[in-house]
Amino acid sequence: MLPEETLRWQGPVVWWQPVSGWRHALSPELRPRPGQRRTTLCGEEVELIDPTEVDWLMPTCDTCMSLACGRMEQRRANQDEQARRRAAIRRLTGENE
Repeated sequence: MLPEETLRWQGPVVWWQPVSGWRHALSPELRPRPGQRRTTLCGEEVELIDPTEVDWLMPTCDTCMSLACGRMEQRRANQDEQARRRAAIRRLTGENE
């Protein structure tokens, strides 16, 4: 992967939110806001709060962490595949010469 491609911001893989006694992961499409009703990656329906600094010390939900890591691995695999395709196109079109 080219350096400029690795530095391009793609947004979060998940949003983390302390709620219901745990730090849960939320899908990245919608930024979390207090009062929203959301479904965590582990499937729990929650109403989001305005977390305090102490709330962020809650333990992380193992299921959410596992699923968030899987999403990150998938993103990296997709980026690697895109980089391979771009490199192949450059070789075929002679852009590297």
